[in-house]
Amino acid sequence: MINKNILCVGKNVSIRFLSNNDYQSISFWVDNEENFNYFPNTNFVSDIKDPDWITRKLADKNGVYLVIVENKTQKIIGLTLLENIDLINKNACWGIYMYDDKFRKLTYSLESSFFIIDYAFSKFKLNKIYNNSLATNSRGRKFHKSLGFEEEAVFNNQIFIDGYYEDLIWSSVNRDKWIDNKDNLVNKINKVLENSL
Repeated sequence: MINKNILCVGKNVSIRFLSNNDYQSISFWVDNEENFNYFPNTNFVSDIKDPDWITRKLADKNGVYLVIVENKTQKIIGLTLLENIDLINKNACWGIYMYDDKFRKLTYSLESSFFIIDYAFSKFKLNKIYNNSLATNSRGRKFHKSLGFEEEAVFNNQIFIDGYYEDLIWSSVNRDKWIDNKDNLVNKINKVLENSL
């Protein structure tokens, strides 16, 4: 893993680097069939339950893997990551996963996503962050757009799920747009958190 010393503390959540000690916390996450509606990698939850998954990710020299911790309970509620970090072409793939639907709210996901994306642009000096989502994942696509991502391409019939092929949407946000929109995002996060009180 590129950096094992990341720690960002927000109002509702904190993000910190993944460690082998986190296996017990994520091993009980249930592989919910609803995940098929959200994630291109339908095996993600079963993958992270593999005891060797954390070890492999910690050894990944082109990735950053962070746990999302709810400040109130100090429990791990999700993961966020940067993969395929390319320091030559200055880009990386970003993703986020909240293990339970009750945490898939802006009060948790917006703050943690802001932390890792801002870290990627400010510390790694990346020019572009990209991600992908299923075309049918309207909730995720709307969330990505709220962070400033723009949909760039559609990969037709890319992912085979439950007997059918799904289109995959490729989205990205570049450094200049992120910097221009950063203050607006901070205000949005503060407003969402205030409304959650």
